Amino acid sequence: MEWPGFSDFFTQEYQRVVHGLMRAGATCEEAEDAVQDAMQALLLAWPTCRNHAGWVRTTAWHAFCKRADRNRKRVELESRNARLTGPEPAVRMEPDERDRVMRVLRDLPPRQRQVLALHYDEYSAQEIAELLGVKPSTVRSNLRHAVATIRRSLERYDTKAGFVSPAGDEGKEGGSHAQAG
Repeated sequence: MEWPGFSDFFTQEYQRVVHGLMRAGATCEEAEDAVQDAMQALLLAWPTCRNHAGWVRTTAWHAFCKRADRNRKRVELESRNARLTGPEPAVRMEPDERDRVMRVLRDLPPRQRQVLALHYDEYSAQEIAELLGVKPSTVRSNLRHAVATIRRSLERYDTKAGFVSPAGDEGKEGGSHAQAG
């Protein structure tokens, strides 16, 4: 069964919601799966739903978080049970900037990732607040904390070694000053 207006809504919003989840840390496949599930659920709720865009974004976000939590638990279990044959290399050559940024984004609390993604989708604090059912001041606070966390994480990133170093350890090289002879 298809409701009037659903096809147009799907065409207009699908990619936007997928990209929003990707900005929040989902892979393309994870985002597409979550949005497809959300759109399918919206089709069933279409006649009674008042805010289609907000509903599908929230439902897709919850679907992504649920899958991500399940995958995280699976990976932790596999890691705990795995027997490694050797130590992991301490230095990774030519770190991939996208991987670094995605790691930093995935380390943010889920609500901060969600607010940040909606902000980059050009939603105002008021619009985000309405979508998430919170106060605009809460949205601004989440955005401020997310940006500060990202800034700190990226400042600590050691571009030579390719890893995030503990705070305060970056750039310390003993005896690196050459003397003129």
